[in-house]
Amino acid sequence: MELRKGISRGVAIAIGIIIAAIVIGLGAWMAHHATTSYSPTSTSSPSATFSPTTSSSTSTTFSLSGTLVFYTSIPKDIAVQLVKMFEQKYPNVHVILVRSGTGKLIAKLLAEIKAGKIEADVVWVADPASMDVLKDKGVLLKWMPPEAKYIPKELRDPDGYWVAGRVIMQVIAYNTKLIKNPPQRWVDLINKSFVESLPDGWKNGRWLGMPSPLYSGAVAVTVYALTHKYGWSYFETLAKNNWVVFEKSNGVVLKGVLTGEYPIGITLDYMVRMYKKQGAPVAMVLPKDGLILIPSPIAIIKTTKNLAAAKAFVEFMLSREVQEYLSKCGIMPARTDVSPPPGTPSLSELEKYMIKINWDEMAKQLQQIKEQFEKLIIG
Repeated sequence: MELRKGISRGVAIAIGIIIAAIVIGLGAWMAHHATTSYSPTSTSSPSATFSPTTSSSTSTTFSLSGTLVFYTSIPKDIAVQLVKMFEQKYPNVHVILVRSGTGKLIAKLLAEIKAGKIEADVVWVADPASMDVLKDKGVLLKWMPPEAKYIPKELRDPDGYWVAGRVIMQVIAYNTKLIKNPPQRWVDLINKSFVESLPDGWKNGRWLGMPSPLYSGAVAVTVYALTHKYGWSYFETLAKNNWVVFEKSNGVVLKGVLTGEYPIGITLDYMVRMYKKQGAPVAMVLPKDGLILIPSPIAIIKTTKNLAAAKAFVEFMLSREVQEYLSKCGIMPARTDVSPPPGTPSLSELEKYMIKINWDEMAKQLQQIKEQFEKLIIG
């Protein structure tokens, strides 16, 4: 009887040891798998899991997911490529691209604000004055991305709501087959002696293509700058002499110059560089009486439902990788540590000759500028 009790006691102890070992082993197994396949910040999505050997940057890359709506006025082919580059880096984020002219985008956003439902997460337009319209409406997120340290403070919102993702210039473009003595200053375009130097086919009018400020944010800046420098009579002279053809966009103007529809046009610098590089008969003049240098701002809408992805998107657009890509496309990068397109003066050199613009003042006058231009010039 005593032997049986001893045996039973020994068996019980052995079983207890075995159970304890199993529990300890199971606990270790669960702990191991919890640290290698689950993050405290993970969602139920498989995209949030990561490997124990994954770097922290790659972990961030794969932890971001969802949808991002991107409103922009940058050229469609470049915008498509930038979205593709971002989605390659953040494969679980889907970007919906909405591309249009700055004027149309701002009108769309104002309508969305009025309706109480803003669709955009990130906005990248042509000029600060247009962005400041949104800033004044209180819909932008106050946030300065870390990559902004490489961008001059002159190209950043002093209140911290936007930063330039590129720099654009309004220039005088001309067809090199038709024009041998191009205008050197803005004021040359209203000088009758210059008009007399034009080829015979254009001396009587319609020799200058210009985008409408009703559609183009960059042209609205040009109108603001030149009317402050020369008065509204500048554009009235172009219009009353029937010298100017108004188009909807900078791209349409450049096409008119390339085809010879008109020999001279007011358009954007990077467009001229792109076509010139391809061998097109086009060149440009940086006017000696003042450069119209425009920071092209990018910002986050504060109602975004995917803030982490929105911040990553803006950071990526300001990254050295993207800024170098823009430079290869002929666009002036906003970063000072990225070289400008070949043959282009540095940003610091260009700033010496720019017409200084009060962006806050222009934002307040933007609608009035458009209305006055439509009434006095377009008619």
